[in-house]
Amino acid sequence: MRWLRGAVVLAALGVCVAQVASARVPLFVRQTGLVCNQCHVTWTPTPDLTFTGVKFRLNGYRTPWVAEKIEAGQEGALGGRRLLLGVTGYLSYHMRANMFQQAKAASDPTLTEPDASPVRSNPFSSLAWDYAGPIAENVGIWTEWYSTNDATGFGNQFGAVRNDEMDIRMGFNPGAGNIVSMFMNNQPENTPFFAAFGSGTPMGSVGQFIHIGVAGWMKDRVAVQLSIGPGVDNLDYKRMNYGAVVALMPMNTDGMWLMPNFTILTGNDMVPTAGGLPGVAALSKSGIGYTSASMGDATRTLFDVRWGFLDHGHWSINSATGLSWSKETYNDGAGSTMVGWGSTWRLWYDRTYGMNIGFNGRTKYDFTDASGVVHPVPSDLGYNVLLVYRMAMNFAWEFGFSNAQSLRLDQNWRNGWSWNLQWHFLY
Repeated sequence: MRWLRGAVVLAALGVCVAQVASARVPLFVRQTGLVCNQCHVTWTPTPDLTFTGVKFRLNGYRTPWVAEKIEAGQEGALGGRRLLLGVTGYLSYHMRANMFQQAKAASDPTLTEPDASPVRSNPFSSLAWDYAGPIAENVGIWTEWYSTNDATGFGNQFGAVRNDEMDIRMGFNPGAGNIVSMFMNNQPENTPFFAAFGSGTPMGSVGQFIHIGVAGWMKDRVAVQLSIGPGVDNLDYKRMNYGAVVALMPMNTDGMWLMPNFTILTGNDMVPTAGGLPGVAALSKSGIGYTSASMGDATRTLFDVRWGFLDHGHWSINSATGLSWSKETYNDGAGSTMVGWGSTWRLWYDRTYGMNIGFNGRTKYDFTDASGVVHPVPSDLGYNVLLVYRMAMNFAWEFGFSNAQSLRLDQNWRNGWSWNLQWHFLY
């Protein structure tokens, strides 16, 4: 097959120019001069956080010595605090390109199994630009503007730009090892502690629109967050959600961290877990399905354990393992319940050769319609594997494969699958 010969040639070229990853990733590095592994075991395919990374995030994306870098002075003066810090030191970009990709969709087991899609390439898969760092002595920000290939998936044009992530924090340091911060973000409830890397535990929507709250970090042993939000599809406070996160840190160094944590989001303005399932609309009293406006009460919980270490000999590891419980009711008397689990592990050798392995499943997922009939939503074990070769700290080759499921009422569909070979870089 010609595409396979091409892939072998590209892989060989990559090996020929290999070097141990020693370059630096832009954002945090430009502030501190430290290598990116100070805050991340790896940034790809999504960033995880070490113990230092979590603390940096809760401290408003400010290093402990940031106040020393911001010189005092009169407002508007050349050396004043408002002019000293420029955007160039904290702005970074990342881009992905799929060299080869292929997929087979999940399908109805009562019908003939479909063929896999043709192998294809997408040289402009995604483009994003990020800013992270202080914007005042006690204020910091993380934001990511993101764009994918246009709707046709062909050509050099990217689609609409969205503010994919935003987290603004005002942080104070009352005593050694303590942080108190106020924040506004558009991230899921438990993300502000641990970034995008997670266990993959199914738990329904925990919100990615707006949260406003406070967070505390106490003596490097306990972290707490309280938040409120109007939901994921509106800006008013006619209906509200309330969230809390508590994390303990019995091991609290980059040499070894252990951070069990508990997340809860409860309220009446969430996206229904079962709202988009095929067949649900026909069972609702309205006949049009469920939205956040249809919610009665909802609760999402996650118990999650983070464990890992940096540079024990040649090895670095980060992991997240979680168990979730979610329950919700709708305004016509229907409801759903889900119990899920997940575990994801990142194993790295010499910060150059990596493997990301994830498994997840649902031990219970039921939709109870308005007449009281329980409809199980069957599912299988989900898995994903990503093999990474990081030629430099900010450039990686990635080969991934996973299964694909389509959840249906009362029927377990045949699994699909997908694989891709891509490169990913930061600058």
